[in-house]
Order: sequence, then structure tokens, then C-alpha cells
Amino acid sequence: TWESIHDHLTKQTVAGLLPRVTIPTVFVLGASSPIPPVHGLASAALIPGARTEVLEGCGHFPWIERPGVIRNALDSLHAF
Repeated sequence: TWESIHDHLTKQTVAGLLPRVTIPTVFVLGASSPIPPVHGLASAALIPGARTEVLEGCGHFPWIERPGVIRNALDSLHAF
């Protein structure tokens, strides 16, 4: 598994495919996550029209830390 992950990271597989996403997309990121939000923001930047929400006071599991936040983010996609 790690070998496959490393291979895909080296080939930038995900970065090459993200620009092909054509559905409304929102990234909900916790500002205090151990995975810095900058990585989610960079991924979102590759998807045409993607939105981002960085939540202060949340870590890696905003749906647990602030129930309802994911539903609100998904509901906001209806405006597109």
C-alpha cells in the first residue's frame, strides 16, 4: 500500500485528475488539523469552481467537533 501511495505521489496522479472534476465541490477543513489546511486549499484550487471552508477551532474531524457543519457546507452547494 505505501509503495502504491508513494508511486501515485511521485506521478502526481491526483493533481492530474482533480482538474477533471465537474461536480460542485466543497472542502471543509479544520484550521487546527494536524494536516495543515494549505493542502486542502491546494487541492481545491485544482478543481474548477471548488469552494473551501476553513473552520477555526476545529481539528481533523469537524463533523464531530462541530456537528452540522458538513451538512451546511453541502447545502451551500445548491447555490451553484
